[in-house]
Amino acid sequence: MKNTIIYLALLLALPVVGQSLYPPTSEGLPAGMKLVWHDEFNEASLDTTKWFTQYYSIFDFVAQVNYTDFRNNTLPEPGIEFTGSSLILRTDEFVPDRPFMANGRKISSVQTYDWNSNRHKLDNRRGGYIEARIRRNATSDAGQVNGAFWLDSPGPDARYFVEKGETAFGVQGIRPRGQVFEIDLCEYITTEIVLHGNVSPEGEFQRNIGHHIVEGNFMNQWTTHGILWSPAGLKFYVDGKLVREWWDPHDIKSPNHTMNVLIGAYGNGGTVTVEADYVRYYSWELQEGNELPNPGFEYHAGLFPWEGEGTVLKEAARSGSYGVSLKPGEAIFQYVYLDHTCEYECSFWGKGTTAMEVRIDNIQQVSGLSEDTTTALFELSGGFSQKKLTFRTLPEYGDHCRTVKIILRNTGTDILELDDIEIRKHQQKQ
Repeated sequence: MKNTIIYLALLLALPVVGQSLYPPTSEGLPAGMKLVWHDEFNEASLDTTKWFTQYYSIFDFVAQVNYTDFRNNTLPEPGIEFTGSSLILRTDEFVPDRPFMANGRKISSVQTYDWNSNRHKLDNRRGGYIEARIRRNATSDAGQVNGAFWLDSPGPDARYFVEKGETAFGVQGIRPRGQVFEIDLCEYITTEIVLHGNVSPEGEFQRNIGHHIVEGNFMNQWTTHGILWSPAGLKFYVDGKLVREWWDPHDIKSPNHTMNVLIGAYGNGGTVTVEADYVRYYSWELQEGNELPNPGFEYHAGLFPWEGEGTVLKEAARSGSYGVSLKPGEAIFQYVYLDHTCEYECSFWGKGTTAMEVRIDNIQQVSGLSEDTTTALFELSGGFSQKKLTFRTLPEYGDHCRTVKIILRNTGTDILELDDIEIRKHQQKQ
């Protein structure tokens, strides 16, 4: 088992020569994130504190594929090989030698969620950045080939597949129409990014809600595939370069709950392999209970994940090295996942002889419309002073997150400088 602190020290110290022991995460990783979960596959066996081998998915549950084996914990085990620096999933070493998929394909896969016991080995419900370095290959006689790295909604029933307001397969749906239930960072031997979404009231899958083919030859090539999953949208990276994003405030496809992470090799005949060098999960580095990323604009002196018209400047700093400056009429905003049904306090430090508005919206999933708004107006005069307001998050299903949008706008006639913005839980759930 690997120690995260030692890993980070080695990651920073080791030169990158070919496939080093700890190859660096790609340039797709946003500034301000920290490593919270990872597997470098440098052991001679699978780390079962992080992975399950009993593959199942939401599509399999709906189709009742090998349902008896699923319930009896007797699903086929994957074909796995360990090289000392990577994990190889192979369809030709699939155990036992029988098809698993309904169409005759075999799959060798590992995943972070146990469908049968409804247990997670990775809590990623607040989103983050997920990246894997993988190499996919197939022999010429392999059919129905798919080498994939993807995220899937959990179970152990179909409630994430069936849409909210509908009933099918004996459950009431909880997923709003237009929100994804599966995200493929890559499929097949090509790199196809796929968002699976809309389902009919009767429980029939209708269509993908997003699809993008990345051009290039990926056969037997080491490639990094990454996703930035945030309450504002989704961004996809290949070898550190942004290749596609769904970032529309009126069509937010992001899930607001934990997702299963999977790597798998599919095939019918021949040999299909997916070799994984690492899988890493990062989340925003939050400060002492503050649930707002980049509260002081210190992430490489950048604004993101804030958006808007503000300018990050050293001269606008109250503490640290930077603050943000807003001209009259300008605003910054950020979407953040928070616990539902809780009271929070938002505070910030403002400077200038001007007026400003702070607006906090409970955002409706997918549409991005406000379901509840808390607004406060402030008059500023002179040096930095702290302002506060409280707001409450609306209910959500189970442990799902509430999407909240915070907007700070200069409504006066002079320059507004802001720093040290915080959102902290004011009291426990009631």
